[in-house]
Amino acid sequence: MSKEQQAVARARKAFETGRSKSLEHRIRQLKNLQRLFIEKQSVISDAIKKDLNKSVVGTQLYETLGLEGEIGLAIKKLKEWAAPRPVEKNLMTISDTVYIKPEPLGVVLIIGAWNYPWAVTIQPLIGAIAAGNAAVVKPSEVCVHTAKVMEDLLPLYIDKELYPVVTGGVSETQELLRQRFDHIFYTGNSVVGKLIMEAAAKHLTPVTLELGGKSPCYIDRNCDISIACRRVAWGKYTNCGQTCIAPDYILCDPSIQDRVIEEVKKAIKEFYTDNPKTCPDYGRIINQRHFKRIINMLEDSTIAVGGDNDESDCYIAPTVLRDVKPEAKVMQEEIFGPLLPILSVSGLDEAIKFINKGEKPLALYVFSSDNKVITRMADDTSSGGLLANDCLVHFSVNSLPFGGVGNSGMGCYHGKYSFDQLSHLRGCLIKQLNMEGVNSMRYPPHTPKKLGWARFFILQNVDLGWVGRMVLLAVLAVVAAVVLKVILLFSNFRFFMGGHGRLVSCGHADSFVVIT
Repeated sequence: MSKEQQAVARARKAFETGRSKSLEHRIRQLKNLQRLFIEKQSVISDAIKKDLNKSVVGTQLYETLGLEGEIGLAIKKLKEWAAPRPVEKNLMTISDTVYIKPEPLGVVLIIGAWNYPWAVTIQPLIGAIAAGNAAVVKPSEVCVHTAKVMEDLLPLYIDKELYPVVTGGVSETQELLRQRFDHIFYTGNSVVGKLIMEAAAKHLTPVTLELGGKSPCYIDRNCDISIACRRVAWGKYTNCGQTCIAPDYILCDPSIQDRVIEEVKKAIKEFYTDNPKTCPDYGRIINQRHFKRIINMLEDSTIAVGGDNDESDCYIAPTVLRDVKPEAKVMQEEIFGPLLPILSVSGLDEAIKFINKGEKPLALYVFSSDNKVITRMADDTSSGGLLANDCLVHFSVNSLPFGGVGNSGMGCYHGKYSFDQLSHLRGCLIKQLNMEGVNSMRYPPHTPKKLGWARFFILQNVDLGWVGRMVLLAVLAVVAAVVLKVILLFSNFRFFMGGHGRLVSCGHADSFVVIT
């Protein structure tokens, strides 16, 4: 049995003990995970420095700070999230108990990415733990040092049987994908996403795919271009452009292109000095393979800013490209690096048309002082998320679902959305073995009259609250009592009048008919 098979089998066996379902156990594991980021911050930062040249402050700001907030929210809200959720009823179920019960799915496979190796690997793990699952964690092998730290640290803080870490490359991932899971959560690119989906289909395993794509950024000429470009430069060059929701390219009117270039150039100097290569806050390309891929994109475009590079150091300077054509190499795939192409469009209509010709992006950015422009962009395009007048920060709002659409992914997470994504929301209806007379409308023989009653009871949704339900039940009881009394009086009246009517029980305490 391979190490991957053993890890999955141990996780399955641990899950079957039922210990992951206890809210106390979930909260204890989350608190232990929270403690890891406090006690081992320096170890985490050292590894990420070696992998991506992120500074200590940058690691906390972009990797672990959000995780601490996510864990804190899960601990605070877990009892509320895991509690049965009452739902709206119709008149047929007014006296029944109807609710949604969140349940653990089972064993989840989490395949992380290398660009934010802790943030995008541990955030779904938080959701998996909170939802009561076991989880096999597969960090990206591309971040060699971080993967080793994750493999060493996680078993020291959280249940190593329920949440094993499996390291390795393509062959190890393929072996994991041959195993049966109850959910697969993958963060990466669409090419691998298709392979994940294909493997999951063999077991009908549901998937969450957090992918990427070319996220557009439209800058309206009637906005504060200086502020807009400052925010775009921050969003683009953070982590050396290796961010799935980085603005991939700019669309703007040709009349403001020179101004946009100048303002982005100013922001680069402000953030990373005259020599970004020596700036501790400017990162590096993850490896030489990706370095060469990005450099090849420059072949048929004009460099307006930057362009300096050093293959031995995996360094590419913050770069702006001007007058880029739609058919240019840099526009054929997600850049995932510090190149910022600028394409000219005549206005909002052409920008929307251009965006809609491509795949649906993970994020869409629009900068404008005109709310009508923002509304048009929101109404006439589709993307995983939309952000007006800023970049990236919607990722930090855990009350918003984060995820893609179409080619940029499926499913979402963050906060309660992580919990729900990795739970089975089980519909439950609890009835009593009484009031059988109400059910007569559904039993054969079927008649138009029964259909009429069924339409009334089934199509009338009610949301009366506890007090309202009690009042309605009382009213129904009174009505039933009055009807029964009328039937009895009518029966007695016919008896005393010498009629042939008699009251006959139908075998149920609340069901009587008059036979003539």
